[in-house]
Amino acid sequence: YHPVAKYKKKSRPTSRSALTKKQIVALNPLLPAGGNQFLFSVAFAGTVLLLFYPPFFRGLFIPVEQRWTLLLAIVLFFITYLWKLSCREVTFLKGPLDYTAAALVVVYILAALKPASQSLAVAEVAKVLLYFLVYWLVARLGGEERNTYFIHALYLATVGTALAALLTATELIYIKDGFLGGRFYSTLQYPNALASYVGAGLILGFYLWAKAGQNYRYLYGAANYLLLMVYLGSGSRGAYLLFPPLLVLFCILTPKSYRKEVTIHLIICLVAALAANVGFIPNAVAKSYFAAWGWFGLGLIVALGGQYLLLLVSRLLASPRAVKALAAFVAVVLLLAGGLFLASQPAVQPTANSDQPEGILNRIIPPQIMSRLQSINLATSSSQHRLYWTEDALKMVKDRPLLGFGGGGWEAAYRQYQSYFYNSTQVHNHYAQVAVETGLLGFTVLATIWLLFLFCIGRCYSRNQGQGRLLPLAVGIAALYLGVHAVIDFNLALGAISILLWACFGMARSLDTRYPVTMPALSPRVFKQKQVAYFTAITLACLVMFVFCISYLLGVSCTYRAAAALQHNNLEATAVSLAEASRYDPFTASYHYDLAGIYLNLGDADNALKYALAASNREPYNVSILTRLAEAYWQCGQIEQAVATMERARDASPWVAGIWENLGQTYTAAGIHYLKTGQEENARQMFMLAADLTAEIEARLVALEKYKNLHQSGGLELTPLIYLRQAIGQYFLGQYENAAANLNLAAADPAVKAEAQLWQAVLAFQEGNEAQAEQLLAEVAEINSDLAAHYVDYKSITPLNN
Repeated sequence: YHPVAKYKKKSRPTSRSALTKKQIVALNPLLPAGGNQFLFSVAFAGTVLLLFYPPFFRGLFIPVEQRWTLLLAIVLFFITYLWKLSCREVTFLKGPLDYTAAALVVVYILAALKPASQSLAVAEVAKVLLYFLVYWLVARLGGEERNTYFIHALYLATVGTALAALLTATELIYIKDGFLGGRFYSTLQYPNALASYVGAGLILGFYLWAKAGQNYRYLYGAANYLLLMVYLGSGSRGAYLLFPPLLVLFCILTPKSYRKEVTIHLIICLVAALAANVGFIPNAVAKSYFAAWGWFGLGLIVALGGQYLLLLVSRLLASPRAVKALAAFVAVVLLLAGGLFLASQPAVQPTANSDQPEGILNRIIPPQIMSRLQSINLATSSSQHRLYWTEDALKMVKDRPLLGFGGGGWEAAYRQYQSYFYNSTQVHNHYAQVAVETGLLGFTVLATIWLLFLFCIGRCYSRNQGQGRLLPLAVGIAALYLGVHAVIDFNLALGAISILLWACFGMARSLDTRYPVTMPALSPRVFKQKQVAYFTAITLACLVMFVFCISYLLGVSCTYRAAAALQHNNLEATAVSLAEASRYDPFTASYHYDLAGIYLNLGDADNALKYALAASNREPYNVSILTRLAEAYWQCGQIEQAVATMERARDASPWVAGIWENLGQTYTAAGIHYLKTGQEENARQMFMLAADLTAEIEARLVALEKYKNLHQSGGLELTPLIYLRQAIGQYFLGQYENAAANLNLAAADPAVKAEAQLWQAVLAFQEGNEAQAEQLLAEVAEINSDLAAHYVDYKSITPLNN
């Protein structure tokens, strides 16, 4: 026995360098029990950054920003796997949710083998790969304590996005389309997506508020008030419809010891947000920014004051029953005070289509929010559009049921399936869009992911008690809200929102005790046998993904040089840069499309045709590309192919009036060419097709009766140009009376008048009325002398009846 030795044995080391590895881990629960701590720390910090910044880059909607983010995810994935190897552990996937998430990436790759658009399909592969890597990183690096850091990153991102909405509304910062029409758009530049994003963040905020100490609850309370204020100010009718039931579900499933506190906190935030929205948005629209911030401050006082009263009650009263009773009383008082205050405000007038009488809700709810609530019904054009777009998506799935049209397949090919004319690059139904892109196989995989996720969350929730239920509940409800809202909108097309969703998937996976994400260390002998093969495979996979991203980004860089050269009208240098871009990124059709246009301008028809064909092969349904291909065929003297290509364009977009106008011009130009070269039968066929344009269009317009109130401007209709092309065909077929009637209809439009009068002059000359012909020609010359110069050529061509 030696007292000094005993003292030394019990004393703690005085410097960090003297701590053992196990002691360091014990002092910092964020560090894992094994492996290289530095690699883990770098990967963990990088993943937190990856979860935080996406909404501040336009919601990560732009492909270039998606590829840069994918590069970061690849690097973090490699570092994380190196850490796993340092733990003598090599597993990549473990458990059904892992395999199903990876299967979705594989399905998108398979669908990209025969897509409607190569560039869009490859871009979608990059997005889904990014989401999978986010899922994998969060699942491997997460855990009970570390998940809180991930939630904070996601939560602060939503808070920053909400704050950006207020700052841009009051012009303290500039965000393009950040505040329009009295609605918050923020960095996501789309109010419905903003409502979805901040709503999910609010659910996470309730979890953080419930878990925090009393003093920290002031911070979370202020942030939650901000999120709820921006959610209401987004004016998203879909969010107004879907979010409240999920909030109620969250409150019901919150552990009993937290339920009343969370519910009262929600009520306080709601009263504060309603109070702020009464004046903030109207004053921001009126550019009374000081007054707007005053209303925001009023709401903040309500939120923090309510939190202070709750804290005061908890300190003054020792009895839990008394605390609950007084807390409920405070909540009621706040609600009534807010209601009385807002009742003093002018009531919103009912909309023209609403028979709802003026009542208490009209006084409590801010006018701009009330007007949006009153318009929630299936009769609105917005609701009708979404229903019909989903129907059109199902038509596409029916045509390609197994693997669909590839990523971006809806955007590339929807026009040939649309029931009426509309412009929408998204279905506004995420699950229908996935079915279009990847067929029933992809839809089944996605549905399985959701089922496994909900099962995992439900199992974790039921396995725990008390505070342990808060995390799976918050993650589950936040993800469920994003998923349900995606049924009626395209919010998940924004990378930032999908990253939040897949991070929730990853956190659920990290909590699944059935399949631990960190496996026991292999024995040194077994690990030595496996590490080289696994390290090589992962390294090669990362290199392939890295080159995949860098190659695309180099192609984009070349387009910047091409644009600079084009500004100086240097077509040769522009062509060189675009050709280089096409070598770096062989999937993007626009490089070949632009090259075809440049060579057409340079008079090099053969090269123009080569690049136009290359562009068409990459996007066979793209109307702009097909039109340029037809032009290249024409310049090469391949008239029959030019006509057939324009008919392909018509079939690819049958409800666009401009396509029919171009097709009519192609028919008449081909007919004139055939007449000049002595091919009368071919000419007759072309002129007959031109003369039948009106009848064919009218037959199609009969089907529009059901959609007449939804058919948008620019859609199929009988336009002056169509009357003109039909009249030219009728003229060369000897149908002079019909031609004259249609020329009169065309000439009524000032934009078409000159060309219509030119053909009226030709018709007058053919009928022997040379004086009228000269008078009409003089009027044409005053408007367009170059057009008038064609008169001699046209009048010398003998119509077919002669």
